[in-house]
Amino acid sequence: MSRIISSADTAASGPSEPAHPGVKANAYFLDLDRLLARIEGATSHYQILGVGRDVSREQLDGVFREIISILYPPYPVSATLPPEMLTRIERGFNKVSQSFSVLASFGRRRDYDAALWSIAASSPATGPLPPQAISINQSAGPRAAYAEFAKSSSNNNRRRADRLKLSIPVRVVGTDRAADGKWSEMTETVDVSRTGVRLRMTRPVRYGMVLYLSLPMPAKLRSHGFAGSSYNVYTLVRRIEPPKKGVRVVGLEFIGEHPPPGYLEKPWATFRTRRWTGDERRRARRVARAEAVRIEYISAAMSATVREEAMTENVSRTGLRLIVRAAPPDFDLLRVSSATRNFEGLAVLRNRFIGGDGLERLCLQFLDKDWPV
Repeated sequence: MSRIISSADTAASGPSEPAHPGVKANAYFLDLDRLLARIEGATSHYQILGVGRDVSREQLDGVFREIISILYPPYPVSATLPPEMLTRIERGFNKVSQSFSVLASFGRRRDYDAALWSIAASSPATGPLPPQAISINQSAGPRAAYAEFAKSSSNNNRRRADRLKLSIPVRVVGTDRAADGKWSEMTETVDVSRTGVRLRMTRPVRYGMVLYLSLPMPAKLRSHGFAGSSYNVYTLVRRIEPPKKGVRVVGLEFIGEHPPPGYLEKPWATFRTRRWTGDERRRARRVARAEAVRIEYISAAMSATVREEAMTENVSRTGLRLIVRAAPPDFDLLRVSSATRNFEGLAVLRNRFIGGDGLERLCLQFLDKDWPV
């Protein structure tokens, strides 16, 4: 968890909990019990999700969100659930996540369907598929609902916490500076860890922006709110990938249960964390060097929006840190050129902040070429 130390820019209150939907508790308990009974008695991924073999990816997304909304209701309802029901919900969530991860992947679903046909063809009896049909690889046993992948190469792992491939629905709340600028977006995670998440977003966000998340995070990855069905946490925008078909993958770092100082007065402000003082985790060593470069800020439509002369503050084979004066608030890529180095390449923004001298810094990572150090 990082400590927030600075902010820039005016006033509103923090995000509030979603309103209670008004559904009677006893009706909810009946729906929940029916859902859990179906999941517990299912013998295939299709039965767990309650869908047919011809279900589309879009339909799967809707079914998954509907199931999650029943498994993890608003707090006034979930707070009344008995402990044994919470245990069933966690088991059901793991099964639903596993089924969704299989059926939402074209390759894994194809292999799974082939396994189902093989089992059906070899069995003379008709009726429901046997329990072992839930697992694609019979000898290996059921696959986990999520898998660690930052450990794949310990020598190349530069992360403080391992990521888990897990797609779960998440509600994102943010604030723009415009009057009544609070907004929310429903999306899903790409992966999660103890220190943050990556998710897909259609709404543009800025580096250093604080966002408030509500998601059914596994308890072992939480730092607070262990008993609640929904994990509510403030996060900081740390990474923004270039958009693809209007969708950006955004990396968020968890701040904690409470917002950083100054957020309630200026919820649209940008914040940053303290300078990292631990072991060096960069792939390429940085060298302090001042060199003049020319940069072009490029929008999603690949049209140059602003050009300016800038100065490097440090360089490495894979990127630069620049001192700039005219960077626009929003852009997707940069074209960096140097006549003295005979270099021109595309770069993506990885961080931006105001230095002690009042000038803005841009941290860039090259996409197509290495800088000639």
